[in-house]
Amino acid sequence: MTNKILCVDDEPSILELIEYNLESNNYQVDTATDGQMALDKLADGKFDLILLDQMLPRVDGLNVLKKLRSRGDMTPVIFLTAVDTEENKIDGLVSGADDYVTKPFSVKELLARIEVVLRRTNKDDSTKHEFKLNKALKSLKMDGRDISLTRKEYELLEFLIQNRGIVVSRDQIFDNVWGINSNSQIRMVDIQISHLRDKIEKETKDPQIIKTVHGFGYILEV
Repeated sequence: MTNKILCVDDEPSILELIEYNLESNNYQVDTATDGQMALDKLADGKFDLILLDQMLPRVDGLNVLKKLRSRGDMTPVIFLTAVDTEENKIDGLVSGADDYVTKPFSVKELLARIEVVLRRTNKDDSTKHEFKLNKALKSLKMDGRDISLTRKEYELLEFLIQNRGIVVSRDQIFDNVWGINSNSQIRMVDIQISHLRDKIEKETKDPQIIKTVHGFGYILEV
């Protein structure tokens, strides 16, 4: 099946370049020239991936991404950005971006990154997991299997589920699960993540559900 990609950029020459190369590689392409147009197209149709410029008129790329994630749209997003700073990348990753390509970019690199993201996100349904939390029993039903959790494990997993698909920092986790006035130390985040992985991951040395974003925090990818 042909993957459908929405390319969002306010520079006609870049849109034309990307559209030509994607269609030459058997992708189906639609385009938008501002953030609001992109949101309208995403509300009306389904896409397999979005190439999203950060600097857009009407609604900028970061706010387009935040709006998508807030309404539960987990379509993978690759940011196109002329501003290659660590802060920029962190803002995008925290909001749910999947990758970055810095302008000016190589078409070969862009195509390779698209392929990698699609391969990672176009998983067979059998690899996806269903989570149901039982607040009264502080337990988890995962893929039909009952898993008992400690209170902190439950609260941690609940927070990760609320931010599914978004990178959350250790500080964010600690403040929301333990509280800013807690006597615990932030290393408890890593300890409890490890305990959760022992219960829900097939292979704790290669976690596929709660993934580490090195130097920043964690992301729940289900």
